Amino acid sequence: MANVVFDFQQAVFTLESMVAKIKRQAQTIEKLIKENEQLRQENQQLRQENQQWKARIAELEARTKKTAPIAICRRLLTGLQRNLLLANRRRNSWEGSRGTEERRSVKSSILTTESFTA
Repeated sequence: MANVVFDFQQAVFTLESMVAKIKRQAQTIEKLIKENEQLRQENQQLRQENQQWKARIAELEARTKKTAPIAICRRLLTGLQRNLLLANRRRNSWEGSRGTEERRSVKSSILTTESFTA
């Protein structure tokens, strides 16, 4: 009978140690799950930063190569006719005096540009 009690106590001790081991493993798993979630969030943040840096690099490369698309807004177009006129006047002064007819053609091209942008 003493032998049976000893075997029973041994079985209970074994079960208790197994339960304790399982609890420790469960805690370890929970810890790893939390750490994994933190790493996923950090990874996502780094991916977003990476995309932002790639976009910034592409923007800088485009500026360097002067191939960036030009966005023209309506406010910039209001000064366009004046800039064209000034550019044409400068060109005229560089190339020498031109006739009145050429100046009129410049003005008409400016008016055409204005009607196009309006």
